[in-house]
Amino acid sequence: MVVMNDVPTTDPRARLFLARQPILDARETLIGYELLFRDSPTNSAPAVQPGLATADVVCKAYTELGLSSALGGHKAFIIVDAEFLKHQDIEILPPDGVVFELAAMLMDDAEIAVRCETLGQQGYRFCLTNPPALHEQIIPLLQQSTTYLKLNIKAQDNPRLQEFLDQAAAYKLTPIASHVETQSDYRRAAALGFHFFQGYYFAQPTLVEGRKVDAATQALMHVISLLNHDAELTEIEQAFKGEAALTMKLLRLTNSLGIGLRVRIGSVRQAINVIGRWHIQRWLQLLLYSQNGGRDIEANPLMQLATLKGNFMERLALRCFPQQSGLQDQAFLAGLMSPMPAVLCMKMEDILDQLAIAPLLRQALLMRGGELGILLDLTDCYDNNDPAGVEAVLATLGHCIGREVLNQCLVESIAWVQSLGTEAS
Repeated sequence: MVVMNDVPTTDPRARLFLARQPILDARETLIGYELLFRDSPTNSAPAVQPGLATADVVCKAYTELGLSSALGGHKAFIIVDAEFLKHQDIEILPPDGVVFELAAMLMDDAEIAVRCETLGQQGYRFCLTNPPALHEQIIPLLQQSTTYLKLNIKAQDNPRLQEFLDQAAAYKLTPIASHVETQSDYRRAAALGFHFFQGYYFAQPTLVEGRKVDAATQALMHVISLLNHDAELTEIEQAFKGEAALTMKLLRLTNSLGIGLRVRIGSVRQAINVIGRWHIQRWLQLLLYSQNGGRDIEANPLMQLATLKGNFMERLALRCFPQQSGLQDQAFLAGLMSPMPAVLCMKMEDILDQLAIAPLLRQALLMRGGELGILLDLTDCYDNNDPAGVEAVLATLGHCIGREVLNQCLVESIAWVQSLGTEAS
């Protein structure tokens, strides 16, 4: 049952829609997020303005939501306009945590150029977007405080992009290729010499008909299937014993959780009992992502996306359906498994046939049915920076939560994913 919340609020953050898009380096390691602050579900088209009347709401939201600590060492790229730059509250933002992203044409305004110079002296850095040319008016800013140059690879041909890359090298700028949404986009940008990329290209699978998973992945999926079916402990134990590498990882898991310091693990059966089936199930799902390239959570963007979606879905289930306690665990798995086609390059239906998951989870992942399907739709609209889609799903949920709850869930989930990377290091 949806819990209604019709209490009106005057908090400006309740109007705020926080959208994000990852920025990765050539090793596909996350370096930061572009953050978009909007106050209207129709303001979804790319724009220079942050979508708010004044900068104070953005700045207060950034600090009060805890984004600064949640992002850890990752940069927050924030789109700004002239009004935003002039606003005094902009200096609330941490100089070492944000990059102000502005259209290069703004530098033609002498007042803005001086303001940027002042902010640069305070340690703030800038990212110029899609300049018509790197002309003389902006050279002083380039030399002092600009760190990045963002170029839309879909709007320029290769010779023009190469010209900008040569200029960026001359001024010691880091070029970022934006609008990188497919593997083809990524290969083109990388071939030109870009080392930073913005987009969800890593989550776009190249499906291979009739593809079979390798033996190690099959073993993982077999154990996951046993856990999904609540198999007998003996059967799960034998599955682990048949895979030496998987058993070693299970024993290492007991140490990473601190269990090995309190309990001397003497058998696979004991490790399963001490850790618990649910924690093992989550761990095995994450292993499916780490199999893809063998990278840990900090260096694997798909793994970060999957864990973020899983935790985000879990938090949404708690807030939207608080009386259905079992739904939270299923919501985590639904979010975690939703990017799986990008990992295995297989259709979701083919993957689920090998995992034999619970009917409700299968219905949600394949047909977006039931409460889990609604939460998946909400999460995907939020991930895809689709405010109108988010509003439509919130209406389906009876507006039991608002944008401020979505934003807070996102911040908490980002912090949780960052903590996983910290614990693993």
